[in-house]
Amino acid sequence: MMQLFNHAPRTDHGIIMTLSPNILFGLILLFTAVFAVTGPLVATEPGSLDGNVYATVLNGENDTLTFSDGLFHSELSAGSGHEKGEYSTVAEGDKILFEATTNSSDEGEYSWTGVIEGNAINGSYLYTQKGWFLFGDTSKKRHFKGSLKSE
Repeated sequence: MMQLFNHAPRTDHGIIMTLSPNILFGLILLFTAVFAVTGPLVATEPGSLDGNVYATVLNGENDTLTFSDGLFHSELSAGSGHEKGEYSTVAEGDKILFEATTNSSDEGEYSWTGVIEGNAINGSYLYTQKGWFLFGDTSKKRHFKGSLKSE
């Protein structure tokens, strides 16, 4: 039988040991780069969006989203009995991320999440409608976008 290679198979795992520090370094570098680009999340003061009013398009309809006295308000959801709800914010670089929940004792709940960057606002809401008797709650998610209203 003709021998194609003149060496015996390698039994040491030198290549694996050599790559492990390189892979670890690469992962550290990757996470550092991602963190540097996105920036850390920084808690903001309560009510940091107070006074901002946004003209938005929500589910194909015009809506006005208002931040005032630490509360979030949607004119469209108020039309179905939803009250104002508290909102919270965090900053990520030059963006502000917010969350809010508005409730109606008869209709259900809107859970809002959004991003404000400059004068633009983009986000979504999850509407959970209370079910009837044996029929469970139903949910639907919709998106909105808009801009800061000028006075």
